[in-house]
Amino acid sequence: MSKNLQDLKALAAAADARRPRSRQPERLPYPEFPRQRRLTAAHRWKSLLWSIDTAQAHEVHALRGLTVALSRIIHGHALDALLLDAREFLKPELNPSDLLWDEDLPLKAGGQTMRDLITPSARSLSVDLNDAAVFPSPWERWRLHGALQNLGTGRSWGPWRQDRNHFGVAWRPWPLVWVSNGNHSTMAALVRGGGRFKCHEAFDFTPVLSAVRTDGINWYRVDNGEELGPVHSMPMAGIFVIGQRLRSL
Repeated sequence: MSKNLQDLKALAAAADARRPRSRQPERLPYPEFPRQRRLTAAHRWKSLLWSIDTAQAHEVHALRGLTVALSRIIHGHALDALLLDAREFLKPELNPSDLLWDEDLPLKAGGQTMRDLITPSARSLSVDLNDAAVFPSPWERWRLHGALQNLGTGRSWGPWRQDRNHFGVAWRPWPLVWVSNGNHSTMAALVRGGGRFKCHEAFDFTPVLSAVRTDGINWYRVDNGEELGPVHSMPMAGIFVIGQRLRSL
């Protein structure tokens, strides 16, 4: 090897040694579970908390990514209800009261409910549908199939674009987006490739994150321990806990 080539390699090695290294998170040990039996609800919650801890070890983008992943599980349950059960009266449960608890229940000694505690944000926000936890509530199967037929590049509607018939509100700190109008096309956009959604309002959900806790089985008031009701969606309970983690970051 020539002297010049050796010198170049030495310089490259020295430069590489001086380059700052990104800190790698320490791996968390897997929880111990029975190998042969199906996991109980308590085991599944412990698994979800391990996933949240692992995401937090990787820092904030992993927590937000896990929020999106859990929202996809909720979407899957909704599509299951729509596509594998064609009874017209059956609607997927994708509203806050369905996925969390009854919005009219008091959460504080003063009687404040979820609606009372969330506070309007001065500025709204926009999200990418393929990189956000967005909850449309489609109910009419014919309309959903029509959106799947027509939405997308090279199809009659083209790529999804928000119009004045699409409305939604955001909850920080995740953010979560609850769609109130344009539900079928928004669900189709989530299935077929995304788009940009501008929320018409945003709210800070932090006061509710401080007022409620969950063990993955039930929801409880923090101030007096009163049970608010059972957890109907473990993925949403996990999203709630992620919000509590994000609040402190």
